[in-house]
Amino acid sequence: MLSPKGRPYIIYRPPPGWGFWSNFTVILQGLDEADRQGMLPVVDMENHPTRYNEDSDELGTRNAWEYYFEQPAGLSLSEALALDPLDNQGSVDGPFTTDPDAVFPAPLLSRARDLINKYIQVQPEILAKANAILPPVVQSDVLGVHVRGTDMRTGLLPEHPIPPTASTFLDQAAALDREFHFRTVFLACDEHETVEIFRGHFGSRLLVNPGHRTSASGSYPSDYHWLFDHQRHHHRYLLGLEVLLDALLLSRCGHLLCGLSNVSKSAVCFSDASQIAHVIPPLWCAPPLRGPSIGRSFLATMPSAPRPLSPLILQSHILELQQLLEITENARADVVSELESLKRRQIADQDAIAGNANSSLQALKEARKELARVKKELHESTSAVKQLQGRILQLLNGWTRLGWKLMPWTKPSWRHKPTIVQSENKTSI
Repeated sequence: MLSPKGRPYIIYRPPPGWGFWSNFTVILQGLDEADRQGMLPVVDMENHPTRYNEDSDELGTRNAWEYYFEQPAGLSLSEALALDPLDNQGSVDGPFTTDPDAVFPAPLLSRARDLINKYIQVQPEILAKANAILPPVVQSDVLGVHVRGTDMRTGLLPEHPIPPTASTFLDQAAALDREFHFRTVFLACDEHETVEIFRGHFGSRLLVNPGHRTSASGSYPSDYHWLFDHQRHHHRYLLGLEVLLDALLLSRCGHLLCGLSNVSKSAVCFSDASQIAHVIPPLWCAPPLRGPSIGRSFLATMPSAPRPLSPLILQSHILELQQLLEITENARADVVSELESLKRRQIADQDAIAGNANSSLQALKEARKELARVKKELHESTSAVKQLQGRILQLLNGWTRLGWKLMPWTKPSWRHKPTIVQSENKTSI
């Protein structure tokens, strides 16, 4: 068996993947495997496209990875495919993809930073955009805030945490600002309303990267059409660019206020040890699609809020938890109602089957009676026919004998003897 050392190693996630930084964790996992085995990592988002892939060649490549990053080992995809490569089989399992914390544990975080420093090269024009907003070093007097909304807030995605409200993040940001007196607050978010409330509090100190945002009151099903089907030239590419810039800029903030998200986790990985992360725990964690509740055990592993929550925010959390409880109770009522409906339908089906069986049995009984009647009539008809046959033969015999006695001529040649008539009691000649 050939040694994997020195061979190309194709890394991909089965299409269409999920969010930008969720896909990145799979790539990070593949980089870790390639690095440990001495292989040459190559990312393939051309033959295994993501939601960020554009349909045209206008961006110079069909490989969505190369929209944003250089190939990790300087080897192109076409070159790698010509060299009998190995690949990660589309695996999405590993410590980088399954760790639920907002920040990787220290050993894993250190490994992630090593892999990023060794293999991840942001495209120069994108890096220039980030540098024009914040210098490429950690700014101790800048607070970065990442607020995750939309489907994570309202979708109840299986095994995903439910982030607290934007007002909770503002409450904690204000508390941190009173303590550290930040020069700038950089906000990364996906809802218009979040920008409005932060700007209302921080005014001109607020820095926001322009990008695509939606309303907090929208509907966000898990199919992602609401996000990726927007009519904007190169919309899919721009979505990736915007969230990449957000993470790069968050990584340059001296303090990072965040929840549980791959965006903020990736920002910490791109940053260095001088950054201080302040993690707000989620309100709850949605259960698996077909499994029991995991919210309480999940929250037991989470740290408390960075700073004491205000009474107003605590009241809003209670209100939201009540709303989640209402959703759960309504879902339970729907299930119970559906179960009762199914039971009624089952009883009706059983009654129908029993009714059909009784009807069939009655029809069988009637058929058997009719058969018995026909058999009786047939027997009686058969007896009558036999009696009639005997009577006719008797008459014929009687006429023949009389003719022999009365007629003067000789017995005809065709009649040598009388017809024999058989009856039940005797034989007549």
